[in-house]
Amino acid sequence: MSAKIVGIAELQGRYSGSYQFNLTDEPDPDYRKYLARQLREVVPHIERPPANAQPLDISLDDIEGDVVAGISAWIAGDHLVVDMLWVGEPLRGRGIGRRLLQMAEEKAMARGCVGARVRTAKQVAYFVGAGYAITGTVQAVDFRARQPTPAICWLTKTFV
Repeated sequence: MSAKIVGIAELQGRYSGSYQFNLTDEPDPDYRKYLARQLREVVPHIERPPANAQPLDISLDDIEGDVVAGISAWIAGDHLVVDMLWVGEPLRGRGIGRRLLQMAEEKAMARGCVGARVRTAKQVAYFVGAGYAITGTVQAVDFRARQPTPAICWLTKTFV
């Protein structure tokens, strides 16, 4: 039995409905725009990949083919850069985000990456729980509203 079939069977057993993870190495601007719309309230500024980056996108699609969760990342040099990680509200708290992150890290290690980095404002504890360490913090200010926004944190993880 292939790993993909096992993965789908695990999802069907754990979650109601049928879902399928889809990993692609091809840049898909529509997918990135979709995730950015889902994360607009959480991530005020989405990072742009460098020109020589290798895209790494993984989506979780329902039986109708709609994206219900996803990660958009890229490989730059020997590091995975996690740009966006989103799980739709009905599926949160079920380990899907952790699985998406794990899949991206595994693919990055297979491509020779030695670590990963992420920038986030609200999900710091989530990434710390996934083995990332805070390496920098800056307090952003919304100049239009003249008030502080959540601190932006940079986190890194070294692959063993």
